[in-house]
Amino acid sequence: MTVGIRQILPLVALATMCNFAAGEESLATSPVCVSAERLGPPTLYSPSVERYRFGEADVMNSAFYPIPQDPVTRETYLRWLEDMDLFKIADTPALGLGGPQRFMPVLVRYVQTGERRWGEAIIAMLKDFHRATQDEVGKKGWTEQFIEEPALIPLYRKHLIAGGLMTEDEAWFRELWLYYCRNVHVWGTKPIEWRGGCHRAMPEAVMKGLAAKWYPDIPEAEHWKRYAELGFGDFWKNKEVQQNDTGYFPGTVFMLLTCGDQYLGDDRGVTDPGMQRLWQRLTVEVTPDGAVNPYGPNGGWNSTAGFRLFALELAAAKTRNGEYRYAAQKVMNYLRYQAVPIKNDGYLRDREVGQHVALAWLFADDSVAPIMPSPGSLWNLRMEAARVPHTDKTVGEKLFGNIDPDPDKGHLCCAWWLTGKEWPDKLVLRSGWNPGDFYALVELHPNSCPANAGGIMGMNRWGAAFTQVVTSKGSTCENRLMVVDVDGTAKRRYHPDPLRFDEEWHQGTMPDIQSVVTHFEDRPDATFASVRVKNVDGLPVVYDREFVFVKNRFLATRETVTFEESFKARVAPLWNTRNIGAQIGAHWANTFMGTLVASNGQVEMLSPPADLLVWFAPRGDCRLQVVDRLAEDPRALACPAQLRYLWEGTPKAGAKLVFTQVYYPHAPYKPAISSNHAGAKAVYANELLATAGASGIQVVRDDEEASVLRLELEPGKVEWIVFNPGEAALAFAGQQTKYPYAYRPEETFGQFTKDMPGAVQE
Repeated sequence: MTVGIRQILPLVALATMCNFAAGEESLATSPVCVSAERLGPPTLYSPSVERYRFGEADVMNSAFYPIPQDPVTRETYLRWLEDMDLFKIADTPALGLGGPQRFMPVLVRYVQTGERRWGEAIIAMLKDFHRATQDEVGKKGWTEQFIEEPALIPLYRKHLIAGGLMTEDEAWFRELWLYYCRNVHVWGTKPIEWRGGCHRAMPEAVMKGLAAKWYPDIPEAEHWKRYAELGFGDFWKNKEVQQNDTGYFPGTVFMLLTCGDQYLGDDRGVTDPGMQRLWQRLTVEVTPDGAVNPYGPNGGWNSTAGFRLFALELAAAKTRNGEYRYAAQKVMNYLRYQAVPIKNDGYLRDREVGQHVALAWLFADDSVAPIMPSPGSLWNLRMEAARVPHTDKTVGEKLFGNIDPDPDKGHLCCAWWLTGKEWPDKLVLRSGWNPGDFYALVELHPNSCPANAGGIMGMNRWGAAFTQVVTSKGSTCENRLMVVDVDGTAKRRYHPDPLRFDEEWHQGTMPDIQSVVTHFEDRPDATFASVRVKNVDGLPVVYDREFVFVKNRFLATRETVTFEESFKARVAPLWNTRNIGAQIGAHWANTFMGTLVASNGQVEMLSPPADLLVWFAPRGDCRLQVVDRLAEDPRALACPAQLRYLWEGTPKAGAKLVFTQVYYPHAPYKPAISSNHAGAKAVYANELLATAGASGIQVVRDDEEASVLRLELEPGKVEWIVFNPGEAALAFAGQQTKYPYAYRPEETFGQFTKDMPGAVQE
């Protein structure tokens, strides 16, 4: 592993790593500082002073928590479009290739008012789009507009016909649509008529299917009808999106949502029972504050939230499921909170959000009452997607059938193939749906891209986010145990299917990663879960991660790696963030994100001021590292700092390493100064605040068999955490349990009931 410059942080209070010595007074002016290893160039730690002005995290204080909680109706969407000043675009319809996306608000006005001037502006925009398409084809030989445009143009046609401004056989539109269908070469490449039900194949199939349906007299009608049936069938067989991300996945279903009814003649593309897992997935991934934690390839913070908004409104309207509408309203209120950065960025305003808010208005049904989804934690499934040689006709024929023999047709979109096998998808740790509730999203899928089974993709409290994954493709270690084969001698474990590609597009070297949920229990006060991941990154190791999620309090996890072969290794639990410090000790650090990076690294989004203590159970053979991720991975712009607790050695086959962590959200804290004279010292109100809560965590036991933690994160409030995966009889604080996991506030001792399985008084 390549690392950057190593240096020891200067021992400067308030700006570096401070820890209290045993027996220190509660009012401290000279904290004992410890050294930690910094990897990468030094950076200046200088947070905004406004982070510290509230004193506590109070969602009832609108200055601290300005995320609206208002009912959302179609009128809300209209007001948003007005506030974003998106209706005036009707005055400039010559928008070229970008017209169909940017003009969605104008369609809203036309449908709302029925006024001819809005419809005529739409017609002028579409004609200019046709002109721009011809120019693009003249220059390059094809047009590359293949996701939003075919999804939106049929909507314009539908409403223009309904409003009497065009007929079904309108000559200018016929010329536009057929020219577009005949010249679209998705991804800017020669191949056409992709297969596989992915985000290129689906739009091309449905758009040509619509052309054959609208214009049955064209020479291509029979061929396009058949191609559309095959392309739609590729998706409909599994009713699943291949991409495990918040970036690309909308492309597969976008056209099906907006105009699938025009192609199919019914609403099955939304209402079919097999499609509900998609809308349910979109629902449970919404945080209690309405945000979307990005994962996989994505566009940054709150990535594709606008699409999620409209998709859930449409699904609610067609299925009458109020849970979808509840989640959509959460998403919209969060978008309203982010109104200023959205309005200041043309891409976010017009395309990422604007067009989707317009679609939400077009499809929303205010008669569907929002219903709160389950407030508990859960885990779900998704179908495995594998990448295989996409131009190999033999492979395509075997997997999909009826592959066009033309060498430029029938390639597999993105090389994806849905295998039919279901694996765990996400662990959703939820305290509820109330504003500010504690929430975490954990990746479970074994072959996600990047592969991060067991990694925490997002963590949120009081509307703030505490981590953000990279925005790009390829391998990256996100908030999970890092295992590095130092000398490259470990024998890799590859998937037995030699056709599969790995994250770097190398065939035959895809790691044979496997995951299974080994325990799950959701209680009113806590969620207990564990996942086992075999062959992490293709290495001969087994990775177990256990979770004790104490609702609206903290998350404790235990990561265990078992070496099935001996090799020289670096192993480290880690946390990715933007800021580390000022409070930091030998095995813990305070962290926070501050603002969040959106719009492909171009815009900073708002986040209420909240901090996260990242605490590692101390080990004498580990050292804390503060890493500048940009020195290793320039894609980490949104989340460039990493906290590692590093172990190095050569374990024997069968050896286990256990790392236990606590993640504790809390209000930011800054010590006062004793005076304004030169040489003034910092005054710490108490040890808990000065250590971000770290001094309140004690290890009672932490070994291969079990871990027991005593936490006093607030004076006088004692809580106990037990990890006991072997279910052996275990004593703690005068209590006994045989249960694999336990959370007990000390005040409940002596009050054990049937809802506390496995626990008895000693």
